[in-house]
Amino acid sequence: MAIEFKIRKNVYYDSLRLMRISKTASGVDGVKNAFAVMATDKAKYALNSAGLLTREIKKAKGSDLVIIVEAESKELAEQAINKIETLISSDDLQAPQAAPNILDEQPRVVNVGLEIFGESLAAQGVEVRHVEWKIPAKGNKKLLNLLKKMT
Repeated sequence: MAIEFKIRKNVYYDSLRLMRISKTASGVDGVKNAFAVMATDKAKYALNSAGLLTREIKKAKGSDLVIIVEAESKELAEQAINKIETLISSDDLQAPQAAPNILDEQPRVVNVGLEIFGESLAAQGVEVRHVEWKIPAKGNKKLLNLLKKMT
């Protein structure tokens, strides 16, 4: 197995996008592991757990992008790194669907506390769910402190 990596200094990419790219690259025949991550402590910990943390990656900063591939050959690993870089710079990688325009939707409300607020909305045709809520321990501070210690 060959391990190849690349570090791009002072760039930022969204972690969800990088996870999708990593998954795509990991699906290539002959590639055992492929990761594109920001060099945060958590990412380095995960790379270390996978046996992929190199001396250079250990020195990388949280603002650095790390691309690392473990593949059957050096050539295959380099090809996967190139594919990852192409995907990172591409705008068409399965972009998430646009969020729906919530202003065009009928509101749905969860009413907590005074029922009168929910009732006035329901009278206007709004879907309302009421939650019966009471002050914990009826406001008794001594009981509240005991409850806090239990949680």
